[in-house]
Amino acid sequence: MAAPKGTDEYQKRRRARLLSKRWRRYLRRVRPFGDDEPMPMSHRDLWKKIQRETKGKTPAEELAILERYLSDWPEFKGPYQEMRKKFERRIVELRKIEQVRASSPTHHDPFSVRKRGLAEVAIVGLPNTGKSSLFRSLTGVEAEVADYPYTTLIPNVGMLNLGGFGFEIVDLPPVPDGPLETVPYAAGLKEAVLNANLLCLVVDLKSDAESQIEVIRERLAEIGASPTLTPGTEEGGAGDSGGSHVNRKGTIVFGTKRDQAAEDDLEALRRLLPRAAVFEHPLAESAARPVAEALCRFLGRIVVLARDPDAPDEPLAYAVSAGATVLDLAEQIHKELASKARKGRVWGASAKFPGQEVGLDHRLEEGDTVEILTH
Repeated sequence: MAAPKGTDEYQKRRRARLLSKRWRRYLRRVRPFGDDEPMPMSHRDLWKKIQRETKGKTPAEELAILERYLSDWPEFKGPYQEMRKKFERRIVELRKIEQVRASSPTHHDPFSVRKRGLAEVAIVGLPNTGKSSLFRSLTGVEAEVADYPYTTLIPNVGMLNLGGFGFEIVDLPPVPDGPLETVPYAAGLKEAVLNANLLCLVVDLKSDAESQIEVIRERLAEIGASPTLTPGTEEGGAGDSGGSHVNRKGTIVFGTKRDQAAEDDLEALRRLLPRAAVFEHPLAESAARPVAEALCRFLGRIVVLARDPDAPDEPLAYAVSAGATVLDLAEQIHKELASKARKGRVWGASAKFPGQEVGLDHRLEEGDTVEILTH
């Protein structure tokens, strides 16, 4: 006999028909199912529950928790399956972390990156803003790129090489929209940001640039870091939390998805950050050197080009201290070259005319091209 519509019995029978046996078993595990709690746990509540359980856990513990949940996941479509895909991607990354731990007893933490090159530059940005695509353009290293957020969950590491020097580029997992503690890699992200010498902020030109910058600065303040946009200053710009405890980081900015954004979005970003070195992505073919020059300014260095006078090869770029001389450049290239050097030939800002012959004590300026003569 059918129960009248609107009665408790009708609702109970209808609920039993809609839910599969597997789903009922799942509900009994995650939330007691009874007459006083007629609705199943929403995907938002389930997300919060899993986040609470995994917070502060080791990668192995988090992996076990996620695998336990996914072994009996509901078959409902929509947000439940989107959340399942997100956890499946996280499981893949956690297994990678465990492989690193197992294979390298002296390097357990993938967020602890050994510094190489002139300086370590950390790419920082919100989810799905094009960080990994920028990393791939700068380094040539393949990184997973997708149109969904949180693709990168452990750092990607590569080198931006310019011949005579290079920068280590670290593509970090995204900073969250909310508090830092809402992501399971919060401790590693903090370690990596504080360990980096310089920062590269990524702003999606298709979205609200001002709100992105505000969120990034808030997350950096939680970490204890502050972006410094102008070389040689102690200011962190608007949003700087101040105080001697703040770890100030020289910072350049990239506006990504330039080819998909409106015509004036890049200029709007530059107006928003008038003191910053702002670049666009996708990169032009000749963009690597201006990027390197901007990073060098935070280190008190300039980029000059050294060319072999007896060979037709393209000149190599070197980062020398501001105020360096021709002899300083020769010593950086090779000590034997410095011992044999007699004079130099210079093209660029420091020369009175192209190809001027100068002494070894001649001071170089950024962008100079130099030939070191040994006879």
